[in-house]
Amino acid sequence: MSYGSVHIPAGCTVKIGDTVGGLASLGVLKGDASIEITYDKVKVQGSKAETLVEFVKNMVANATFEMYQINLTNIQKLLDGVATVSHVDGTIVEDYDQTTVADAYDFNEFIECEYQNADGSVLQIDATGAPTVSGSTDGALSAGDDFFITKNGEGKWGIIIVEAGATVTTMDQVFTISYDYTPAESYSLKMGEDSAELTTKIVEFSKTIDGSVFRARLWSVTNESGLTLAFPDSAGDEPASTPVTLTGGLDTDKADGEQLIEVYDEIGLTV
Repeated sequence: MSYGSVHIPAGCTVKIGDTVGGLASLGVLKGDASIEITYDKVKVQGSKAETLVEFVKNMVANATFEMYQINLTNIQKLLDGVATVSHVDGTIVEDYDQTTVADAYDFNEFIECEYQNADGSVLQIDATGAPTVSGSTDGALSAGDDFFITKNGEGKWGIIIVEAGATVTTMDQVFTISYDYTPAESYSLKMGEDSAELTTKIVEFSKTIDGSVFRARLWSVTNESGLTLAFPDSAGDEPASTPVTLTGGLDTDKADGEQLIEVYDEIGLTV
């Protein structure tokens, strides 16, 4: 068996994670992906300008690619340590209590409910479609007499406490609105603080052809490109994409000579 030249057809899979077994695909890429290894070359010369020793230092790897799929979970992996992602299921939340600040609203003023049904339907907790409302001073309020549930001009549901009601004597009290709501399933990515440290990751570029694998793994990378979210013109042909630049340093937990990159090849083997 001889070792021939390696030709990898266009396209590769990029994965990222904390461990080899926990690598997750970053989805479809736009155009090329590449890895570049760089280092500083040092030459030590003697008094007669003869070379005594040559060596390299500051060895790093740079990986670049562009993601088509704007998946917040994947973006968080690229920004682990400075970004967090939360997930909300699209299932009913029962008996959520929303509490107002005393004297924050006037009689007959719209009080928007913090959460809404994803389909825009009226918030309800029983067959009448009315939430339960109580005041810290006046106790339970009566739907249709003390308050009404209504929708504002932006399509948001909430309540209005009426001055002519039989129960409410003052708005200078805390009101609690209890209701059910069904949100849309969603993900949220948040980032931003004075100082934060990126968590290093393993990144893998691979291609499989007829069961044979070619892959390159960088052992300790961080995202150097920040986050760019593009919003292409609606008249254009290109979908949104996110450019990524990863810089790989040395994983000192590995043996000397193995700390930066591993390239593994089955495709280049020929008979």
